[in-house]
Amino acid sequence: MSELTQCNYCSLQQYEREAKKKNMKVHLITNKHGGIDVYITPKKEKPDTRTDPKTGNNLSPYWRSWFMELSDHCVC
Repeated sequence: MSELTQCNYCSLQQYEREAKKKNMKVHLITNKHGGIDVYITPKKEKPDTRTDPKTGNNLSPYWRSWFMELSDHCVC
């Protein structure tokens, strides 16, 4: 990892702070190809996990990031 890049744990903490300010919720969903997709949605809404069948790109406007792995502590 680059010294200038946040680890996934710290990125997730930042997403959670931003979501709280906007009264939204962070969802972590295991990607069918591996890793974890991060969605930020209004609190009562479930994330749209549709992907483009040709490219595999996520179609949801609430999708924020994909993590290959997510540790339980900072590893910056």
